[in-house]
Amino acid sequence: MTLRARTLGAFILCAGFAAVLFFTTSSGIAAVERTQLSNGSALIVRRDATVPIVAIELWFRAPSIGFRAPVVGLSRYAATTIAASPQGSAPSVSQLIKSIGGRFSISAYADAVSVAASVPADQERVVLRALTRAYFTPILSAGSMRMALREVAIAGTQQQLDPQATLHDALFSQLFTGGPAHYATVPTNANTLSRVSLAELKAFASRAFRSTNAIATVAGHATDNLAASFAGRAAHEPMDNPVDSTPARAPSTATRSYGEDAVGLAWLGPAIHDVKAATALDFISDYLFRNDTGVVARISRDDAPDSFLSGQFITLHDPGVMVVEMAGKQVDRLQAHVEDQLQQIKHPLSQRAFDDARTAFVYHIMTDTETPLAMADNFGWYAIEGDPLYAPSDDGAKYLQVAQSLDPRYVAKIAQQYLGPPTVVRLRAAQK
Repeated sequence: MTLRARTLGAFILCAGFAAVLFFTTSSGIAAVERTQLSNGSALIVRRDATVPIVAIELWFRAPSIGFRAPVVGLSRYAATTIAASPQGSAPSVSQLIKSIGGRFSISAYADAVSVAASVPADQERVVLRALTRAYFTPILSAGSMRMALREVAIAGTQQQLDPQATLHDALFSQLFTGGPAHYATVPTNANTLSRVSLAELKAFASRAFRSTNAIATVAGHATDNLAASFAGRAAHEPMDNPVDSTPARAPSTATRSYGEDAVGLAWLGPAIHDVKAATALDFISDYLFRNDTGVVARISRDDAPDSFLSGQFITLHDPGVMVVEMAGKQVDRLQAHVEDQLQQIKHPLSQRAFDDARTAFVYHIMTDTETPLAMADNFGWYAIEGDPLYAPSDDGAKYLQVAQSLDPRYVAKIAQQYLGPPTVVRLRAAQK
């Protein structure tokens, strides 16, 4: 399960060090390097000389709604404005990356923002220097604000047309009564964002995107001594704590009008520090809902072929969230299958069935995190949420060791503990 498969929020815009920690593979080759830089940033590097590209990401702990009165989409607006702003006599970072044949994206989540570049390996230092200079010392212009506002408005419109994204936002709005997770990461319209002044946007960017609030992740054909390529202002304030939201006291149900029928189910799950319980829910989502191979996915292919199904456990600082989203003509039939299989998983699988499912689960984890971009995503996500060593693509193998320790009774126990009555959102199409 790659990060981009499990969460919503990405869209594409076509210094020395204090300490280093290495994790080694069985062959003795240093594969994961962790560095705490003198500018306060953390750097995580996974080198692979067999690929011709490198993924470079900057992750920041920053609420999507800002630090004061909630402004939906503020973090994405700020990150997009910086990406579009010329850097003095140099081009904007989005223009630079496009000019060298790379891809650039911005992902805004309730509690974090990431900017990511996938570029030819020989451009790694140029891009890392440009990204850190642009975000650690933000330069914003009125023209770039207008361009960014259009981009965010388009993203908001697209999200409203996507039943999965609509269900996701509605479910989180009910699961959490306060904090950034209660709000969508992009607005349904840009009216409120349009009233944010240049000074206000720069104030947010200067606080959110400072060097001490950053985790840089690099994966692929990376060179040595990347710390020398960091640029921009070195901040002094410590990194922000993980951003939490206020969970609702009890599950709830809501029905809304929409262009088609859809149903979303959600449950609050364990915090990231409870790694065994979180991994058990990852296993359950893979066993039941993974495309093509999940139990419910196979049933839906035969019994509800015109329906869409997605199920995932989203690992968060505290609490995590399990979500199941369904849409299409046979959504009620599909919901019945989902609920039936969720009841069955509360009883232990046979040892043979469990062993086969766990082997498949571990294989899926490995294949989903094998590309440079997937590795960089996972390193950034788990570090931002509070446990960098738990990243599935980490060679320290913490995640895989926990996965191998699962057993049928424990998984059934976790299902019983967390997958009780869900929060429900129903989207209903108008009757014609």
